[in-house]
Formats: sequence, structure tokens, C-alpha cells
Amino acid sequence: MDALKRIALTDPKRAWFRAHLDAPGCTATEAALAAAAGQPIAEYRALAAELAAALEADMPEEPLALVAERAGEGWRLHAPLAFALGIHRVVPDAWTRGGKPAAKLQPAPGESPVVVLVRPQLAENIGTTARAMANGGLFHLRLVAPRDGWPQDRAWRTASGADAILDAVQVFPDVPSAIADCHRVFATCPRPRHMIKPLRTARAAAEDVREVNERGLRCAVLFGPERAGLEADDMAHADTLVRYPLNPAHMSLNLAQAVMIFAYEWWTARETTPSRRLVTNGTAVASKGLLEAFLDRLIGELDASGFLEPEKKRANMVRNLRHWFERGEVTEQELRTLHGVVTELSQGRMRRGRPDLD
Repeated sequence: MDALKRIALTDPKRAWFRAHLDAPGCTATEAALAAAAGQPIAEYRALAAELAAALEADMPEEPLALVAERAGEGWRLHAPLAFALGIHRVVPDAWTRGGKPAAKLQPAPGESPVVVLVRPQLAENIGTTARAMANGGLFHLRLVAPRDGWPQDRAWRTASGADAILDAVQVFPDVPSAIADCHRVFATCPRPRHMIKPLRTARAAAEDVREVNERGLRCAVLFGPERAGLEADDMAHADTLVRYPLNPAHMSLNLAQAVMIFAYEWWTARETTPSRRLVTNGTAVASKGLLEAFLDRLIGELDASGFLEPEKKRANMVRNLRHWFERGEVTEQELRTLHGVVTELSQGRMRRGRPDLD
């Protein structure tokens, strides 16, 4: 299994193992394997050669002998390998991409930011990055020299339905080719590193990108590898640096978290949702007239019950009640409920056959 982890198990390569695992008794002819994987059998032999290199083992004359043994006219997957694959890597249940139906995502009209992941290491982080982008209305994702190759099915399993973004991913060998069609390039960094460049917070960068996009120009935002972030040579291709003002004692972010912060700021830069509002769920905020009518009734009932005695304390007690009800946006439904409470308190005890307590 350690050798498998050292090679780029892309979807086409996994297809060979899946075809072999799905065959009766893990045994199939070369023609059957090729048909199930949808590739020429030479690709399976090439995969076996990669495994040999990862194991630092001598290549057998027949490469398939490294992963399987002859069984009549076919090949039977080696039992230990079949068990390890089934448990750890390519069990058929694990091939269900994501856990949710794919969302109907598409790029926004006009220009929108291009997220560029430079030398990303884990497929899972690419998937969660797509999920974060979908949350913020971003669509364009580019990868520069992903460590494990592309595509990687594990990315889809962590994208939570952001499949369209991953399906449209573009892969480039280096940063210059990834940003060749862009007009502005922003690079995220934990610290300026003695560079003389404009520095922005995520919010300011998002506002700048919005303004540039609205002029029909294309912007790219570079995010570095998980382990150490962008290198100085990567940031040299950017015209603006982006630094998040976080706790100086701990500024470490997961790759998807870093993308999520920018995506959130980009989305909210033009989001019209009020920052504060009262959710009334079908009712409406009561007018001052309705509130005054309720207070008059409540105070009248309290006078009748003797609650507002002695007279010298009455004015202050009434003011306190008024402050209480005037403090928030009482809804019409809440006032109707309060009217019912007052009615029950004033009449309900006798109506229900209970004595009126002194």
C-alpha cells in the first residue's frame, strides 16, 4: 500500500484495479479487463511498471505478473493486493463521487476570479476548495503541477456536489502558463517577505477584483501548496499580495479555508442581504398604535388588580413596562398572544372553575 500511495492513482488507473476487483474471483482475461476499464491493456502494464518503480523492485518480464498471477487464459489479482485495495483504496462503494447530487453550477456572466492552486498536494483539498468556491459563487479553478496528477476521484468525494467546478478544472505545468491570459494576478502570502508590492486584506483584494472584473479584465488569485505556501518565484508573477489579518500567534489555514475567506469576501462585496434583520415568519412588526392599545389594556388590568399600587410607584412601574415593550420590534402575532394572556389572567381562573386567588 505504501507503493500505491507514492504513485498518482488517477481515475483511469483506479479503473484497472476496480475492473480486476469486480471480476469473478478477481480473475479476468486481458480483453475483459481492457473492456471493463475502457483502455488498452498496455495502460495496465504501464501501471504495473510504475508500481515496480515505486517498490524499487526489478521489473518482471511480464509486468502484469507484479499485480496478478496467471489463471488459465486470464489473470488473478494477487490475494494480498486484492485485500489491500478493497479495504483501503478502491473498494467499489468508495467510487461514489461525493455524497450529494451535483449542483447546477456555472460561471457567472462576464469575468470572475480564477482560483489557481499552485502545486496542490492532496486531492481532498482540491475537492474542498471547489466546495468553498461554489459557496462564494466562483467557478474557474486551475491547477499548477498537482503532486498526484489529475483527475483524482477523491477530490469529487470531498466537493459536496461542486462537481461542475472539478469537471472544468484546467491543469498547467507552471505559474506563467496558468496566468498567461490574465490581466491582474493576486498572490496570497502569510507575510510580505521583503517585497515591494501593494498589499491587500482579503476584503480589499475582493473589492479590487470586483472592480477589475467589471471592466472586463481577468484576475487570478494564487494559493500555494499546503505545506509552505507560495514560493518567492511564484509571488514574483503577481502584481498584488493578499494577507489575511488573523491571530498573529496562529495564522495557519487549510487550503480550502484560505480560498473560502477570499470567496466569501468576493461574494459579499456585492451581496445585498441586510446585515441585520428580524425574521417574522409570516407576521409583521406591530405598529406603535397597536402596541399602545395593548399597553393601555395591560395597564388598565394591572390597575384593576392592584398591581400598580401604591400610587407613588405607579408612574415608574408604567414607564418600566413601556420601556420593556418598546425596546424590541414586537410583532402583531406576539401582541395577539399577549392579549390572550391578559384575557386569561383577568377572566380565565373563574371561567375554568378555579378560585380567584387574593
